[in-house]
Amino acid sequence: MANTDRGRALIASGLANHRRIEIIRLLQARGSLCVNEVATECRIDVATASQHAKRLHEAGLIKKRAEGRKVQLFPTRRSATLLGTIDLLWESPAD
Repeated sequence: MANTDRGRALIASGLANHRRIEIIRLLQARGSLCVNEVATECRIDVATASQHAKRLHEAGLIKKRAEGRKVQLFPTRRSATLLGTIDLLWESPAD
């Protein structure tokens, strides 16, 4: 597998979890949230939200910005494109 295929797999694996999809949808709806807010909204603990944020960041699906002790999360254009594509695939019948 070429390095470009590994990169593509990393992007796809970033959303290969229903919680990470939920987090991306939340960030797109709100613009940005801190990890604690994500944890509260998703009803998960902060450590789990942080791990999901790490995976999403590694895949280039969110940006992180430290603001004091908080880490603010922002969706990227890549995440919007990927979610839109997944939604289209979900709505299309499989042959």
